[in-house]
Amino acid sequence: MTTKKKKQILILVGIPMHAIAFMIKCLHIFDREPATLCLTLIQYTGMLLFLNGIHYFGTTYQYEKYPEESRQTVIDQNDERTRTIHDLAKARSFDIITYVLILLPFLLIEAKAGLTGILCAFAALIILGGSYGYYYRKFSKEM
Repeated sequence: MTTKKKKQILILVGIPMHAIAFMIKCLHIFDREPATLCLTLIQYTGMLLFLNGIHYFGTTYQYEKYPEESRQTVIDQNDERTRTIHDLAKARSFDIITYVLILLPFLLIEAKAGLTGILCAFAALIILGGSYGYYYRKFSKEM
C-alpha cells in the first residue's frame, strides 16, 4: 500500500467513524450503558485514526520536502546516547505508573465509583504486571 493511500484511509475512515458515533451518542438512541460505552470507544477510535492520519501526512510531507534535515533527524534519533536517555525515561515513567495503578483502585473505592471502573483499574494493573513479567523473561533469555 502506498503512503498516499495510507494517509487517505486513516483520514477518510477516522472522520466518519468519529462523527457517526458522536451523533448516535448525542441522539440517545441507545440508552443502555454497554451501548454508550461501545459508541464512546468507536468515537475515540475514529478520532485517533484521524489524528494519526494527519500526523502521518505531516511527517511524510516534512521528509519529502526537507530530505537532508530529515536524514539528520533519523541519525540523531538512533544515536546511542539518545536511545539510552529514552530508555531511562521509559523506566522512570514505568516506575511512576506502577505506583499510580496500585493506588488508583483504592482511590476509586474511596470515591465510591462504580464497580466497572474499579475492575478496569485492577485489570490495568494486572496487564501491566503481566507485560512486565513477559518482557522480563523474554529479555533475560536474550542476554
